Amino acid sequence: MSETNSPLKLDRATPASKASLGHRAFELAAGFRLGALVVFLAISLLWTTSRNMSPSILVWPLCAYLAVVAPGFAFRRRSGVARLARVLPYLDTALSFLVCLQGILHDRGHPTFVAGWCVGSVCASVLILALAGVSSSAHSASTMMGLTPLALAAEIVLLQVAGFSPWTVAVAAVAMVFVAVATSAVPRATAAAIKQEEQATLVRSSFVKLQEEHQRLELVQREREALLETIVHDMRSPVGAALLSVEYLAIQLRKDAKDPSMIEATDDALGTLNSLSRMISQILDMSKLESWRLTLRFDLAQVRPVLEAAIAEAASRAKARFLSLDLQAPEELKAALDMRLFPRALDALLTYTIRHTPEHGRILVVASQGPSEIRVSIHSTAPALSEGERSHVFDRFLPTGGEPRRPLSSGVAPYFCRLVAEAHQGTIALENVDGWPTSIVIHLPLAN
Repeated sequence: MSETNSPLKLDRATPASKASLGHRAFELAAGFRLGALVVFLAISLLWTTSRNMSPSILVWPLCAYLAVVAPGFAFRRRSGVARLARVLPYLDTALSFLVCLQGILHDRGHPTFVAGWCVGSVCASVLILALAGVSSSAHSASTMMGLTPLALAAEIVLLQVAGFSPWTVAVAAVAMVFVAVATSAVPRATAAAIKQEEQATLVRSSFVKLQEEHQRLELVQREREALLETIVHDMRSPVGAALLSVEYLAIQLRKDAKDPSMIEATDDALGTLNSLSRMISQILDMSKLESWRLTLRFDLAQVRPVLEAAIAEAASRAKARFLSLDLQAPEELKAALDMRLFPRALDALLTYTIRHTPEHGRILVVASQGPSEIRVSIHSTAPALSEGERSHVFDRFLPTGGEPRRPLSSGVAPYFCRLVAEAHQGTIALENVDGWPTSIVIHLPLAN
């Protein structure tokens, strides 16, 4: 999966996009604020001129505010200026309060004009709250919590100065509270809904990609297994033919019995071909065991005869290295075993142990039953492995710290035995046993 489509990249881009949206909202509010200020400045000039009043009554607060708003609009694209989004709503409220208060005080004898100033103050407060709720982005909640009480207090003072009844003041206050809630909560709820929808879309897209990747990997796995089966099948044919030929040659040599060295060489060749045939079968069975495509058939079998057969099979190899190969197992011990896989696992373990045990050494196979398990142990005088080697001897690959993995020097036999033990709901490990440098122990559950 490419980096551009990864969820991690999208999550990292989210804060930047939020900042961009907040800055855009500030730019729009700055332009709207400047336009409204110019309009109000023109209206104030017309009002003071038509009433033969001094323009300084309303013009000076508007011009002072213009000195703050104009630079903010001019430099609105700079990131530092956007911090004014939290301050300007409070200045807007103070300016609206001063202008409307001046108007009400100067038109106190004209009820119509006073009503107009009161309506204008309410509209201005609603507009200020709306702009604050839209433009203060991430700080919208804290800004509105401070701004709403201030705007309410200013509006209540103006209406009381104008002489309105408490009910009128209450109605205006309730209306402003609803405006504040609507302009702050609704945008946040909408933004949260949009964010959830984006996340849901991202999850759906990631899920679809994972499904596609899973299907691709399944196809690759099936193709790999098909190729492996073809290779194993092609290897079995010549190995089987060679095995039959060498067996026939061994039979003929034994009939003549003239050259013992030829008989010995033929037996070695037979042993090697049998080992190669078993290795080929192990490769195919490992692939099936890894993908859980091999169905095991468990039989309640006596353990001792199974071990005796495995020892008899390995006796010639042990004798060739002058090794003693002994067995300790009770006659009545039984276990649930797959009689196709478990004997082959025992043979692979004995072959591995014989190969690593020095000449004139000793191998002891022990079977015993505990309170909740059956133990099959293969003790030997093979040199003890280091802690690092012991922890990986039954792995398929050797960990290489990020480098391409490589197979273990011990071959595939220990890994195959681990798969067989796990298929029997058991485990296999190198354990410390007094008196033996090396002990391979298989733990099997008790047969039900």
